Amino acid sequence: MRRSGEGPFARWNHEYWPWYLIYMPVLPGLLLHAIRNRSLVFFTNVNPAIDMGGFFGERKSEIYALLPKGSYPTTLLIEPGTPTDEVLSRMRTVGLSFPHMVKPDTGERGDGVQRIEHEGALRTVLADQRAPLLLQELVPWEHEYGLMVMKDPATGRATLLSITGKRFLAVVGDGRSTVAQLLRATLRGRKQVQRLSDYKADLLAHVPMRNERVVVEPIGNHCRGTSFLDARHLATPALTEAVDALMDGTEGIYYGRLDVRSPSEEALQQGRFTILELNGVSSEPGHVYDPAMGIIGCWRELLRHVAHLPRLSRALRAQGHHPVPLGTLIARCEEHFGITLRFLRVPVWYLSGARRARPRSMRYP
Repeated sequence: MRRSGEGPFARWNHEYWPWYLIYMPVLPGLLLHAIRNRSLVFFTNVNPAIDMGGFFGERKSEIYALLPKGSYPTTLLIEPGTPTDEVLSRMRTVGLSFPHMVKPDTGERGDGVQRIEHEGALRTVLADQRAPLLLQELVPWEHEYGLMVMKDPATGRATLLSITGKRFLAVVGDGRSTVAQLLRATLRGRKQVQRLSDYKADLLAHVPMRNERVVVEPIGNHCRGTSFLDARHLATPALTEAVDALMDGTEGIYYGRLDVRSPSEEALQQGRFTILELNGVSSEPGHVYDPAMGIIGCWRELLRHVAHLPRLSRALRAQGHHPVPLGTLIARCEEHFGITLRFLRVPVWYLSGARRARPRSMRYP
């Protein structure tokens, strides 16, 4: 994977911009598609097998159940209140050992994802558990990618839309400086030091040998310091065929991002990878955050990807898969994010299509 230097103007790079600036040219286009489709939530039928198409709040365990067996690591769903001894027994039954990963069954942007090294750490996590968790086999490969895919509802054939290469947050030692000091030498690293000090204080105090590379954060999320790079040059017929075969064995999913790991770039090009997660309709093509891609290129790529959604929605609606009612999505937003959106319901009633489905005497909920 090519390297991408930080440069003296890193803080002005678009990868650090607020989301509303990144999506500034995209939102008007989505609104136009909503007006044409008479539904503000036309995209929620794009993945009929996932709750609201994977817009937000979907359960990872339900998505794993849709994937072909063997395409993802061994994973256990643990409900709150499950006795630790029962969890350990289930781990032994499926051959899940330490270390392994723990992640929320419903979570975004890597929140709550952590590596569990031993039984004591697992007991601590389970003691504080308030929501369903997933215990997942550790995939030790350092090569992680995001594969944006789309499947044609008519032909069933999949298209590889983009490839994002991920470079984990790491430092190279000089024999004198601590990991924390090396991190503070870059903007990307400085943004992570405070967070890392909460659970990796020993690592931050470590002094790497000269030219020693230390992976500080082995979880491939941008908010954890991972660099996202445009890796579309890795696309090969073998990789495309592997993605097509995978999607052919996955019913009810037509658009999203596969977060995968592979032993090497060459292995990925040969179509050898393991799925860490599959994200639905709200997935981002992560390569747009490549520091070497200007904001114009970022906008161009976002518009290219979003343009697929209306066509997919129309094709799936013709097959009997309809978007969720707008009132349902609003209620789910209020529940999931703890906010009140009732003031939106009447203004968007017309666009929701609800007026055609309900008698005039019925009020919008």
